[in-house]
Parts: sequence; C-alpha cells; structure tokens
Amino acid sequence: MNGYDLEQDALEITLESLIEASGKTQRELGIALGVTELTIRNWTKRRKIPRLDYAAALAAELGVSLKTLTRSLQDEEQV
Repeated sequence: MNGYDLEQDALEITLESLIEASGKTQRELGIALGVTELTIRNWTKRRKIPRLDYAAALAAELGVSLKTLTRSLQDEEQV
C-alpha cells in the first residue's frame, strides 16, 4: 500500500487523489491496465466505473485496497 491515509482523508478521497499519491500518470495506468487514457479519465470524472477485473487491477497498480478504490469511485452523496 502507498500509505494513503484513508481515515484522515475519508471525505476527500477521489480516484484522482489516489492516482496522484501513486506517482503514476493516467497514461501509465492506461498502459498497465490495457485501456486508453480516456477510459482512465472517464473513471476519474465518474462518467463511468471500471468493471470488477479492471477495478482490482487498478487498485493493485495504485497500491490501495479494493475497498479504498471503491470509495474513491462513489458519488459524494453516497459516501
């Protein structure tokens, strides 16, 4: 795990912040996952959500749990 403090930033957790904390770019993540940079951007903007297999791979690439990733993908009203 990358040390992202889920308790401290629970209200502010976003996929964008997880990507930033990982030190990877959206392009690098897209290449690693076999998806386009546009797909990653759609996930960060909450226009679409990743399938479970991509979500698991994305969590692994970011060094976070699937639970943390799922929270980052939820609408703010759901958190």
